[in-house]
Amino acid sequence: MLTRPLTDAALRRVAGAFAVLGDYQGSVPYGNGHINDTLAATFEQGGAPVRYILQRINDTVFRSPHALMENVERVTAHLRACTLALGLPQPSRRALTLVPARSGLAYHVDDEGHLWRCYVFIEGARSWDVLDSPGQAYQGARAFGVFQRLLAAWDGPRLHETIPRFHDTASRLQALADAIAAATPMLSA
Repeated sequence: MLTRPLTDAALRRVAGAFAVLGDYQGSVPYGNGHINDTLAATFEQGGAPVRYILQRINDTVFRSPHALMENVERVTAHLRACTLALGLPQPSRRALTLVPARSGLAYHVDDEGHLWRCYVFIEGARSWDVLDSPGQAYQGARAFGVFQRLLAAWDGPRLHETIPRFHDTASRLQALADAIAAATPMLSA
């Protein structure tokens, strides 16, 4: 979903700001996200279409998008290093790959001051907004566990807190417990 309109010329300028080889062919909205503006951008490379994800960061939600991008850059590099060190198969599918801007930064700031990032598109990957089975829930939990295990080896400086208390698990669990305690039981018909 696009929260703010984009012209073809503006998208071409944004796409051209990233170190992507090939000729820009166009972009279309991608996914069901409701925070950032996400597009699948297609480039022609050697006669074949290759997709990338272009994402405009919502600076209403992320008031410090530069700090957010520093976190993303550091975490994706850490995950990639762990994946390679462990010899896990398909490392490019296990950690997002940021495509740097031509400026050398991990992001681009457009003419209106909005921050953009670009990722290598992971073809064949899927995500679910609503699960079809307990097996899908298990696989999602398993993937999250692997992610957490790899991050447990983090020895770098503390990450920036980009949304206050967002990752405060104890606070989240307490809010859930409070909501359950305050909930009115539903009567069955």
